[in-house]
Amino acid sequence: MAKPGYRLLPNVALADIAFEASATSLGGLFEVCAKALTGVMVDSRTLRGTLTREIKLGADTTDGLLYDFLTRLIILKDVDSLLFKTFQVSIDGGGKKLVCTMKGEPIDRQRQRLRNDVKAVTMHMFGVKRSSSGWKTTVVLDI
Repeated sequence: MAKPGYRLLPNVALADIAFEASATSLGGLFEVCAKALTGVMVDSRTLRGTLTREIKLGADTTDGLLYDFLTRLIILKDVDSLLFKTFQVSIDGGGKKLVCTMKGEPIDRQRQRLRNDVKAVTMHMFGVKRSSSGWKTTVVLDI
C-alpha cells in the first residue's frame, strides 16, 4: 500500500472541500483524516502543541465513529476555539470505540495561518472501506 496520507479532491461541490485518505490501520486512517481536516482549516505548521486533550467516543458503526470524531474536532474549533496539530488514535470494539490524545492550542488569528472555516462533515460520498492493503475513506466538508 502507498504511504498513509490524504489528497484534496477538486470539483466535488461548490461550497465543499473533499479529501481521500488512506492508511494501513484503522487508527492511522482516523489520524490522517484529523490531519486533513486540520489542514483544510489552518496551515498546521503554524500550530503549536501546547495543550493536550483526549476524546473518547463510541458509535454503532465505523463510519459513524469517523463522522462523530471529525464532527467533535469541528465542535472543539467552534465552541472552545481550539485547533490540534497531532493526533494519536486507538480504536477497539470492532471499530466502534475510539480514544484520541491530541496536542494543539487555542486559535490565534495573528500568528496562525487560518484557511477555511469548516462547518460540518457531510454524508456525501462518505464511508470507510477496508481493502487488502489497509483502510480508506472519502470525506466531504461543508465550508
